[in-house]
Amino acid sequence: MFLLLTGGEERPRGWVGSVRRPLITGFLLQVAFFGVLASASSKPEHSAVWEWWGVSRVVAVGDLHGNHDKLIRLLTAADLIDGDLRWSGGENHLVVTGDFLDRGDDDRPLMDLLRRLEQESVAAGGRLHVLLGNHEVMNLFRDTRYVSAAAYRHFAPEERKADRKAALGRFAALQGGDWSAETFRAFNKKYPPGFFARQKSFNPDGEYGSWLLQLPAVVKINGVAYLHGGLSEDFAALGVDGINRRITDEVRQHLESRKALEREGVISRVMDFAQLGKAAERALETRRGRRSVKLREAAQALLAAAANPILGALGPLWYRGNALQDERLERATIDRSLELLGATALVVAHSPTDTGRITSRFQGRLFRIDHGINGSRTPLALVAEQGEILVLDSSTRERTEPLRELPPGQLVSSTIAELPDQELYRFLSESPVIASRNVGRGSTRPRLMVLERDGEIRRGIFKTVESDTGTDRYQHEVAAYRLDRVIGLGMVPVTVLRTLEGRVGSLQAWVEAAVDREAAQAYELEFFETERNAAQLALGEIFDALIGNASREPADILCLVNREKVLLIDHSRAFSTSSDLPAQMGPAFSIPAPLAEALRGLNREALDMRLGELLSGAQIEALLERRDKILDRLEVTVTAFP
Repeated sequence: MFLLLTGGEERPRGWVGSVRRPLITGFLLQVAFFGVLASASSKPEHSAVWEWWGVSRVVAVGDLHGNHDKLIRLLTAADLIDGDLRWSGGENHLVVTGDFLDRGDDDRPLMDLLRRLEQESVAAGGRLHVLLGNHEVMNLFRDTRYVSAAAYRHFAPEERKADRKAALGRFAALQGGDWSAETFRAFNKKYPPGFFARQKSFNPDGEYGSWLLQLPAVVKINGVAYLHGGLSEDFAALGVDGINRRITDEVRQHLESRKALEREGVISRVMDFAQLGKAAERALETRRGRRSVKLREAAQALLAAAANPILGALGPLWYRGNALQDERLERATIDRSLELLGATALVVAHSPTDTGRITSRFQGRLFRIDHGINGSRTPLALVAEQGEILVLDSSTRERTEPLRELPPGQLVSSTIAELPDQELYRFLSESPVIASRNVGRGSTRPRLMVLERDGEIRRGIFKTVESDTGTDRYQHEVAAYRLDRVIGLGMVPVTVLRTLEGRVGSLQAWVEAAVDREAAQAYELEFFETERNAAQLALGEIFDALIGNASREPADILCLVNREKVLLIDHSRAFSTSSDLPAQMGPAFSIPAPLAEALRGLNREALDMRLGELLSGAQIEALLERRDKILDRLEVTVTAFP
């Protein structure tokens, strides 16, 4: 199972299709990535706390996860360090986009290298930007589930025997005073040698904890924003400085509250994140004396900071929607987030690409640089220089363009099978909503609904728009679906009337694994250029003429990527009361014989029965008049539907 709304830790394998030629090259790269790029010979301008301009070369690397040796290979290939592992990058900037901790075995030497290069790069006129990822905050919060046993060995020489002995005593006491060999083995497995020294070093006043607390979550260089997870509009509105301040404040609040509870003996220094939460919840129940007020306040602050949305699934450290979500759903979020940040593009990590390569999305407005370094033989980096954005292969030192992903994204699941209309209609009509979010912008924007029944999850688009003029109504969505099925086209996704979140509206099945015509044109994809799909597009034009839909946009025409099938969406402004046909329709055109027969079979009584609750009498009369004009012009082709 995976999260259909924002993505989750577990992800399905996706795919990248073939296209005619690369789109983001040369000038387009320069505009998409840099905006206005200052002269390479000029000094970088530091215009804000976390913003730089005029940087001639930027190298960015994704989740390193303790891979010290692979980082060295990357930096050597990028000419940022010499044979002695000293900074040799001059005025270049290097961005490490978080998650350099956990999973790998050498996160301590990796941190030591980064801390030293920070200082050396500044002295040379360059800069190393080390950013916070979710795993850095997890370690600060004592969530050490992903620390490898071997990673603790780097701290073992510094561990005090007294600390280890005291912890063993407490552990044995919890086992009922059992000091058997089995207890020793269990203790060493839970607390490997070096555990307590490492934990101490990640305290706010510890060697690494104090350093992590100074790191930002996002920086902007040459107008491009670099961060770990991704951005939603709400947090993009805070700006770069606001995001960094808010995250630092919440992390510090949690750590200060933890220290206060430690002083009061409510929690111990060996408690992990889950145990801290339980202890804080118990402290909230303390009701005796003056001390209880302070305890409750500290416990409440600790829990609130850890649960703050900016540190959660939709926050900059965790959000996966930019990286994984269908571009049809996420396009407005990307556009608005870039606008709010004053940025031209985002570079994110956190969500590994399923191809093991660095990729681009949203026509070069988003770059994904987490290529799964743990499983990669060839570490990769993103290099922005002289108006180009290229991927550096550390083994060959060759530079290639980022692999362009197709718009549906990695959340496409092969397990979502097509259902017959009747079954899908019942699913949309009866299944509970488990999550929802706005889609697009504006006061009448629809909502994406995630529905679940008997373990099956599907999505739908819910519209409640009902304008005073009657020209934009959710009822038209349902009417378009019903009429489409009456005439046998099968081009409008299943749509039902539904009351959700206290409002009546139309709920239409979300079409998974589809590309809209707008994106196909922008990406130069050939989905709509096959003979079969061209024939379906022609039928769509006839359907629009029948329902009086003059506002069909390329984004309202979809094509399934796994088979030749065209679908039509967004009919809320259809069903005009005018009987005029579109001016672009020729004096004669051809349609399949079954469609001609279905059009001839339409009559007022049948339409009143099927559409009477959705359309006015004037709308139905205009529909029949348009039908008559279509029949007068058509040339019937004795063929089946394409």
